[in-house]
Amino acid sequence: MAIARNIVNIAIAAAEKEGAKRITKVNVVAGELRGIIPAQLIFCFGLMAENTIASGAYLDLEITPVMGKCRKCDEPFMVKDYRYVCPKCQGEDIQTLSGTELRVKDIEVE
Repeated sequence: MAIARNIVNIAIAAAEKEGAKRITKVNVVAGELRGIIPAQLIFCFGLMAENTIASGAYLDLEITPVMGKCRKCDEPFMVKDYRYVCPKCQGEDIQTLSGTELRVKDIEVE
């Protein structure tokens, strides 16, 4: 619920700054490691948007996979099943490149 509330607040602040009357769509990027359940976030977003300029807005949620990079051989790879092992050299010193992000990408307004 708190994530949905923050998304709505961010979208409203940006829309009002530009003089928009209504928000029609909010595009959000969330990393897989955030553990967001899309249906729950969409439902909570709808509740938080009620009686605001975001009421009825569509929440488009893009889940990004976990990407890692081996510090030993510099091989970038997609982390599957939370297995942080380089597929090239089997190294275990892995830098996380993506999968933790959570941001409002953009909004569509009228």
